[in-house]
Formats: sequence, structure tokens, C-alpha cells
Amino acid sequence: MNDANTRHSAAPPPSAWIEPPQFDWSGLFGADGPRVRFRKGQTLFSQGDPVRQVFVVEEGRVRLVLLSAAGHEQHMAIVGAHGMVGECSAFFDGRHSVTAIASSDVVARPVAHQALLERMEKDAQCLRQVLWLANAKLRVLAVQNLLLSQASATQRVVHHLLQLAATYGQPADGGTEIGIAFTHQEMANITGLSRVMVSNVLIQLQSEGLIGKVKAHCVVRDIDGLRQRAQSV
Repeated sequence: MNDANTRHSAAPPPSAWIEPPQFDWSGLFGADGPRVRFRKGQTLFSQGDPVRQVFVVEEGRVRLVLLSAAGHEQHMAIVGAHGMVGECSAFFDGRHSVTAIASSDVVARPVAHQALLERMEKDAQCLRQVLWLANAKLRVLAVQNLLLSQASATQRVVHHLLQLAATYGQPADGGTEIGIAFTHQEMANITGLSRVMVSNVLIQLQSEGLIGKVKAHCVVRDIDGLRQRAQSV
């Protein structure tokens, strides 16, 4: 197992923003494989579509959305650079179980469904990476189900801030800087709240001195206070 995969196995449980570092998918498409660009809001594939290909995300972020029979959306996870979308449906009934939507402008590499399966049989590293992503999404799904059924609005937002800090946190002056930027709309999507509600929660947390902001990045100023906030609301 290479160093990158060793780091992944020792990392904290992933947040709903899944951005695996250093995953190498080049064996799937080579250096000159095709790239596809999606504008923010474009659909890569829809729930129920036949699984003809999966996508490796090179730039940007893709959100995974589950649609109920009544048409209600449940946002499951946000997959960033070096991640893959569509692979979880490649092994079952041959139809996508979620809809994948570009959360920002996206550059992705399409990989034929059969090509992925054949590569996984030959390449242990590719297999480990696919399993890592599938496991990450399963754990995110389990936590999301618990939060949406039991947690308040503040608890939902605080939970994701804590997970982002644990997964992508970097030491910063006066706290822990979350190493990836996220929009209020992305946080709203993943928490099942309105953008206004998320903005109000973040403003309140900032007024309490628990979080701050440096440019586009959120900084956790008081990690213990944030943990207490998660439990006390």
C-alpha cells in the first residue's frame, strides 16, 4: 500500500465534503483521456439512468442528491477533486441510485462502466480507492440520516463544521482553518436547511467567538466551545 493510501486509512471519518487527496486514477484513462466540463448546476447523471459511465472529478465539486417519490431532494454528499461519482451504482442493478449535480464548475474524466470493473480486477490500488470512496459515502449517509432525524438546525451546521475541521483543518493564527472553501448554499444543501437559516446560524456562531473567516475559508476559533454547542442545543 502506498503512502497516500496509508494516510487515508489513518484519517478521521470523512465529512460530507469528500475530497480524497492524492488518489491516482490515471490507469483508468491515461494521460490523454477525454475531459468533460460541466457548468455549475448541470447534471452529470440522473437517478434511475442506466450506468454507462462514472466520472472522476478533476476540478470542482459534485453534489449527490436523492429524490423521493414525491420529488423531495435529500443531499447526500459533496465530492471534490480526486473523487469519483457513479461508482456505487456500478455493482448493483445497473441504474444510478442518486443524481449528480455540479456544485461548482466541474472538469471530470468519464470512465466506461465496464472499463472500471475490469481495471478494479487488475489494479489493487484502483480497487482500494473505489472501496475507500464507497465506504466514505456509506458513513456520510449514516450520519446524515441521524442528523436529519434528531438534530436541530444549529447542531447540523456545527456537526459539519467540526467534521470539516477534523478532516481538512490546518493550524492558523487563533484557531483551525478549514482547508476547503464552502458556500452557504452548499452547507444548506447538505444540512437540509435554507440558505438563510445556515447564514443565521453561522452569524450567531461568529458572534459567540466560536468561528471566524479568513478570505474564503472558515476558521474554528474555539473547538471545545463548538463541541459543547453541538451537545447543548
